[in-house]
Amino acid sequence: MGDDLRFAGDVGIEAILARRLVEPVFQPVVSLVDERPVGFEALARGPEGPFHEAPALFAAAARAGLSSELDWLCAAQAGRAYREAAVPDLALFVNLNPDTLATDPPDELVAAYHELTEEHDVVLEITEQSVMRQPAALMEAVLDARSRTARIALDDIGAEPGSLAAMPLINPDIIKLDRSIIQARTNSWAVSQVVNAVLDEAHRRDAQILAEGIERPEHVAVARSMGATLGQGYLFGRPGPIPDRVRRSEQQLARVTPRTVTHSTPFDVLAPTADVHATSDDMFAAMVSHIENQATQTTSPAILAINVGDGGYEDEARIRHTYLTNRGIDVFVLGTDTPRNLGNRIRGIALSDDDPLIGERTVLFVGSRYGSAAFARRTDGTLHAGTCYNPERVIEAVLTLVNRLAS
Repeated sequence: MGDDLRFAGDVGIEAILARRLVEPVFQPVVSLVDERPVGFEALARGPEGPFHEAPALFAAAARAGLSSELDWLCAAQAGRAYREAAVPDLALFVNLNPDTLATDPPDELVAAYHELTEEHDVVLEITEQSVMRQPAALMEAVLDARSRTARIALDDIGAEPGSLAAMPLINPDIIKLDRSIIQARTNSWAVSQVVNAVLDEAHRRDAQILAEGIERPEHVAVARSMGATLGQGYLFGRPGPIPDRVRRSEQQLARVTPRTVTHSTPFDVLAPTADVHATSDDMFAAMVSHIENQATQTTSPAILAINVGDGGYEDEARIRHTYLTNRGIDVFVLGTDTPRNLGNRIRGIALSDDDPLIGERTVLFVGSRYGSAAFARRTDGTLHAGTCYNPERVIEAVLTLVNRLAS
């Protein structure tokens, strides 16, 4: 493959993929306790020429509609090289876009991936750009990865608001603080908000924090002050070949307890531990209004999931929710005959005729540090409703909807 790369300066992206003219390079991920590696992150390089650096390579693939094909090829090439390097005690960090995880890779790549997870600790890095675009496929891929003993890292926290909102749902083993957070000249309110949310999630779920962009000794001190125990950056090594000898850190990578994704409903999850009582439609509307008023007060990215069942989605509600999307909140609306595109960042999901959600009403509000819900079910003509302010329970309730959030 080296000869091909040497003379492929004018090759287009289609030829690069067809001829597999992509080589992996590896950057160490180190423990900030002893500053020795716990693993290596695989990065991609194209042939010499306009597509050699990763940004140009992936931009060309995106323009050609071949991003997933390039992602899978990079993962396969990285796995091959890592297996040949014979570093069994060091984890391999592999980047995959959520859109890629929603596609079916070639059989040979599936086989290579399975072999790799059997032989090595693999950390699947989920990039933030599309993390909420295909939530159902993404969660399926996350569950599959965990079943194969792979860990999950959520990348670029702080660079993209959506990644912070999705953090509780992804339930990552490792949370990667973006280099912009570590290298910030001042500890602004926005930086503090990100760091506090990450610390809360890490402590609640026993996850680890990894600081990216460590280039100078003072960045190490900043990373440690933000709760990071893992680090990555030019101070510890630039991307390149895997060293012949590596003295592994004694620090072990975290593994969080996976959340169970059930195929029940939010009412089934929340009712057993809540005060559920018969109520009127007007009273339940007031409960919903209280939850949505909380959303208007949030200053950080969040997710609002609404099930209107067979009750319809009114224009007044759409106006309220459009306002929330302008505050950085992703809104999902489930119901019978719900249009797919409701404008702005409001996603509509139509329920099937036999879905038990038709007889329920739910509002679930989840942020990086909070969760609240109002939920109801109509039985024999009577509406039974309750509220919940336990973030973990509300997250579990949101996860019951994930399988319905197909793209």
